Amino acid sequence: MSRPPSIYKERVVLVTGGTKGLGLGTARIFAAHGAQTVLTCHWGSADPDEVRKQFADIGALEPLIVEADVARSDDTKSLFETIKKQFGRLDVFISNASNAASVQTVDDLTERAFLKSMRACAWPTVEYTLAAKAHFGRYPRYVIVFSSDGPDHFTPAYDFVAGAKAATETLARYLAYRLRGEDCLINVIRSRGIKTDSFTGMFGADFHDFLRHLVPEDWLTTVEEVANAAFGLCSGMFDAMTGQVVTADRGNTFADGISLIYRERESLGL
Repeated sequence: MSRPPSIYKERVVLVTGGTKGLGLGTARIFAAHGAQTVLTCHWGSADPDEVRKQFADIGALEPLIVEADVARSDDTKSLFETIKKQFGRLDVFISNASNAASVQTVDDLTERAFLKSMRACAWPTVEYTLAAKAHFGRYPRYVIVFSSDGPDHFTPAYDFVAGAKAATETLARYLAYRLRGEDCLINVIRSRGIKTDSFTGMFGADFHDFLRHLVPEDWLTTVEEVANAAFGLCSGMFDAMTGQVVTADRGNTFADGISLIYRERESLGL
């Protein structure tokens, strides 16, 4: 299999939460096209050697892995100082990491949990984008924010996650407007369920198997599909787009619903 063209050679891409799941898949796509990637993670949440091996296996540059919590400004400052020292530039920022509180009962609806969720989910996109300007003298050429269909569809325990996602999308669109003369394009990609550790952590290990009784396998979007959409938005082919919220789900969100499950009940074994 031939390697893709190195259109990202000598460019630096930062992916928060980049050592697993959607973040890792996205980083691998950019790395395969020649990018130097910087991946952040929580302390102890990833095996650095295993992550590096995945990049070596595709002939990509070794990623720089940095332990940094998106909810801690001190970590943000240290991260950008490290990137500046080692590479001197930042071309793309993929805002992927988030950590909102789960709401199981009404007693979980506390101000502290709300503020913590907003700080960890909605604010990092803005903070990191502004930090890039402060450290490199310019904003990243591209900023991609990963979101979900949570703001528009009910999901159990998703109160703060959905609220934070909605705030993230709004802030991203306003930030795109404010930076429209700064050669910085900011777009949001929504996706529905992706079978990752985060998906399992939110909905439980048995949820995927349960879904198979109700919907076909392609109800879930793949990591590669969403990662490719992110790369496409940063490829130069979509530079007319900024401040947009787009959905990568093969159109399944539109077609989802009880009536469709009823129509397909025989094929689903219902």
